[in-house]
Amino acid sequence: MTPFILSQRPLFRSAILIAAKIIRPSGARPGSAVGVKTAVVLTALLFVCTVSLRSDTRSSLLPQLKPGQTFLYEVHGRLNRSVKTESRVSSVFGPQQLQGDLSNQIRLSIQKVLAGKPHPTVTLQMELLPDASAQAKSPASPAQKLTFDILGNGQLGNLKGLDDVPPEQRLLWQFWVARFAFGWILPPKRLKPGEKWKFEEPELNDSLIAGLVWERETTYARDDQCPIFPAESCAVFLTQSTLKQKSSAKDSTPESYRLHELKTLGTAKGHNQVITYISRKTGLVLRANEDVQQSMDVIVMKSDGSNGVRYTVEATSHLETLFVAQPPAAPAP
Repeated sequence: MTPFILSQRPLFRSAILIAAKIIRPSGARPGSAVGVKTAVVLTALLFVCTVSLRSDTRSSLLPQLKPGQTFLYEVHGRLNRSVKTESRVSSVFGPQQLQGDLSNQIRLSIQKVLAGKPHPTVTLQMELLPDASAQAKSPASPAQKLTFDILGNGQLGNLKGLDDVPPEQRLLWQFWVARFAFGWILPPKRLKPGEKWKFEEPELNDSLIAGLVWERETTYARDDQCPIFPAESCAVFLTQSTLKQKSSAKDSTPESYRLHELKTLGTAKGHNQVITYISRKTGLVLRANEDVQQSMDVIVMKSDGSNGVRYTVEATSHLETLFVAQPPAAPAP
């Protein structure tokens, strides 16, 4: 199975809110009238990147995991997507407005830990649960179950169950797993407070705009008192990301659209900020939050310039995950 890629981008996975795809009726021919009807689906996605690690990082910033361990996290999100559509073609439909709050719990179980380089490979099983208040109202609410590996090089592999997760909950999961696996993608050297590093990487999610890249800067901001466990010390990381466009605003067509005899022209921009607290005692992420501001103004049309649809999107989101302390298990009789 092709690994689901983690990287410093989706590990920040930043909810781009400007992803898109073409939906074609079965049997439609490229360029035909029915074939050029598109459904542009703007969703809040995370950015899961492709950064490879070259050697071991400081072990205290990598989770110290053993088979049989279980953990509980809360994940909360607030999403707001404003969409304006201008079209001369009534048959073309587009994204809807989105505004609302999301909350889930994630129950995590460590299945296997295998030694490897640059880091161990970990097999995890998790349940995506309604938050505590929703469980109190409807205890029988079904849990969404997923299994996956975090590979030694920071990628995800053997991902099962994600297709059954609703889009909104998928957003929360992607944000959470990016934070949980943050230790796998830290630079290989020993880090000290005040250090920072920059990198640039292409946007890998489907988009109506070609040539999008992320300019990122991560700073090991400080060591501070941990949330949840105030007696512990946490390493605090700040990541700032800016979305830049290298394609021309007069022709921003992705290759997949050219193949379907479509053309796009427009612009996209954005800024994301992530703050992550990692326990120096356990290596677990105890708290993380992400703030996103992104926008897109794009026209989608046939390659001959007809049947144009303009989408203007403004999107913001705030996501947060928090470790939930659990009472120690009672000793066996």
